[in-house]
Amino acid sequence: MKYAIVIMGGAADRPAEVLGDKTPLQVVKAPALARMGKTGRLGQVRMLPDSIEPGADSAVMSLLGYDPVKRYAGRGPLTATGMGIDVPAGAWAMHLSLITASTGDLVAYDDEALPAAEARTLVQELLPQLELPGVVVHPGQGAMHVLIDLAKEDDGYRDWLPVVTAPPSVVLNRSIREHLPIGDVQGERLQQLIAQSAVALENHEINQARQEMGEPPVTHLWPWALGQTPALPPWTKRFGRSAVLISRDPSVRGLAQLAGLEVIDPPAAESIQGELIRMSADSIEALEQHDLVIVHADAPAATGLDGNVVDKVHAIHLIDEHVLQPMEHALAARGEHRLMATPLYAVPTDDRTDVADPVPFVITGYKMAGVVQRAVTEAAAATCDLQVEYGHELMEFFLKSGVRG
Repeated sequence: MKYAIVIMGGAADRPAEVLGDKTPLQVVKAPALARMGKTGRLGQVRMLPDSIEPGADSAVMSLLGYDPVKRYAGRGPLTATGMGIDVPAGAWAMHLSLITASTGDLVAYDDEALPAAEARTLVQELLPQLELPGVVVHPGQGAMHVLIDLAKEDDGYRDWLPVVTAPPSVVLNRSIREHLPIGDVQGERLQQLIAQSAVALENHEINQARQEMGEPPVTHLWPWALGQTPALPPWTKRFGRSAVLISRDPSVRGLAQLAGLEVIDPPAAESIQGELIRMSADSIEALEQHDLVIVHADAPAATGLDGNVVDKVHAIHLIDEHVLQPMEHALAARGEHRLMATPLYAVPTDDRTDVADPVPFVITGYKMAGVVQRAVTEAAAATCDLQVEYGHELMEFFLKSGVRG
């Protein structure tokens, strides 16, 4: 039997006035999703507890069947793994973003305000000024720069566990002073790093050129997403099936690699539509080699973080048209199957941040016929009888409920 999961990352939301006090899932024209609600089983799942920072990486960990309370140890090492960077056991890794906060409020960060080549140059030039022996920085693209602390016990080992940091998306349009890293001496070290970067960047030639062109200057280096590589029992051994995950998010790919799944990183496209078409083609091809195909389409989350609810509606529509509908046909042509669609977590456009609210999921296919036809929305899912309290139990239900062997 074949299985597929389409993640409409962050599609869940709250009612918006511009949508007539409805959510994007309530107003979107999504024929495949509507069919799934009519023929399949609708449920509600809480992927993450309040103690875990919500995001694509932690939510996908839960989806794969790993209890994030026991296994999740931060996004940094997952991103590093997804970028092909080795993080030794016990080493700490974190993200480094370049931000604009000229007035004290964070108004932009590098993946939306700075060309990749300029970002790499600035990160490389700031390395000697970090004053953190044993630290290595791997410049990436956009927001994906990674710092790895390789210091050992005998040469200045640093315990980052007490440190709490904030993602740039959370700080956007807010005061950076109120969101500085905190936690023991290492929190102070990161505060010093941010302050030192501000001094080094103030008169940098790249900033001078950007200001001459009317572009926002890069004012600070911003560390966040600290963590250590989690130990994950092999997914295939646990569930007895082969699986592949398709995602543009390096932290999600890194997580899947650590779990032993095959990973596909589709090439960048000029539009959301182009990216989804490529992901869909990859997913249908992967059905030939694997029992389970997981497609992580995160465009709704990106629009939620931008605060654009109308664009979120369009992003969900495009996922339905270019991923869900082709997957429906591909699975039907291969006999017995199951298909699931879910947002995993919510990204309310009014808050512009990830939240761990319960979200809908719908499953169609083998022995998954619903008794009542329902719309795949937040409100309908909240009233249905299929409630999954712990997200890491959903995979077991999806793969094995009512299935022999």
